[in-house]
Amino acid sequence: MYLHRPATSLIAPLLICALTGCGASDEEMDEPSDAEVLPGDPRFERDPALDVDNISAAAEKRSHNMGQNCMGCHQPHGPGKGLFTAAGTVYAPSGTPVAGGTVELRTAAKGDGDLLLSVAIDGNGNFFTTEPLPFPDQALFFFLRAPAGGGTNTMPFPSISGACNLCHNEQRRIVLE
Repeated sequence: MYLHRPATSLIAPLLICALTGCGASDEEMDEPSDAEVLPGDPRFERDPALDVDNISAAAEKRSHNMGQNCMGCHQPHGPGKGLFTAAGTVYAPSGTPVAGGTVELRTAAKGDGDLLLSVAIDGNGNFFTTEPLPFPDQALFFFLRAPAGGGTNTMPFPSISGACNLCHNEQRRIVLE
């Protein structure tokens, strides 16, 4: 029986690697180095000076990263200014960010129930707040109002999270006419 030389030349190195192991041990692979500590990692050291009120305001354009999950940085293990309790981005049907309007957090669907918080949508289409909210113990309904008496939109079911852009990404944007 004849084996092609390329096949036999691959078997020996693979067998040696399998028997001796290559690279880092399992323990080394499980634990990132200090240089790899990223937001969200419990080892991330947050500057206490970042723990301040930070609430969006109509027409203001100091926000950034439209469409991204704001809570990735604005959390206890992140570098963002303020610990956000609710945040996201609102778009027009055309795909451009909505400048103005409000996001309401309510105890019932379709704008009904008690209003717990109203947050302005800023000039970049973002809304965010550090105001205390009852998440995750109490689910709330999100209700949006367009500027100048325009349309409304609602989330048809309650949420126990204010990290809106975690689900409402490029494929499932929050839209308001």
